[in-house]
Amino acid sequence: MVYNKKENKGQKRSDTPTPIWLCDNLHEIIAEHYKPEIILDPCCGDGRLTNKFNSKIIQYEIKQDKDFLKETKKLECDLCIMNPPFNIGQGRKLSVEVFMDKVLELCGKDIPIVLITPMGFRLNQRKHSARWKKMKKDYPEITSILSLPLDTFEDTLFHTEVLFFNMSKLKPHYFINIKN
Repeated sequence: MVYNKKENKGQKRSDTPTPIWLCDNLHEIIAEHYKPEIILDPCCGDGRLTNKFNSKIIQYEIKQDKDFLKETKKLECDLCIMNPPFNIGQGRKLSVEVFMDKVLELCGKDIPIVLITPMGFRLNQRKHSARWKKMKKDYPEITSILSLPLDTFEDTLFHTEVLFFNMSKLKPHYFINIKN
């Protein structure tokens, strides 16, 4: 089933796993230039985003009673890779923004971050919106973008991209390489 506004009003999947081919692509892109010792995955699901890395992984998963958004202590890591839920029902703020803010609070602004996100996180803003200002002033620089097809996630059509922050060794832009 494809979730669209007309036929599925009010219905949203609460858990959409990251496709294995996307995890593989991200590993290839990152591992070519970075060898992180400690990776933070604040919404790890089954761990597929980080399982190919030869690194210590700090994992949080709400379904395992380990809620990243409730964490209060500072975290030491070399890289954060995340595919946060796109909707957690916290007002008008995108959940991706909530997770990004928490990563910056706990890990600092200089950490390399890989963020799977709706394109609206970056693009669907007004001149005076709080997120627009925050992205220009408070967020690290977007150093690379990975363009994804509309049908990246199973049973869902959603404009999605991967943003890379503080990862200057990567090319500015990638198109996903789908092998299957």
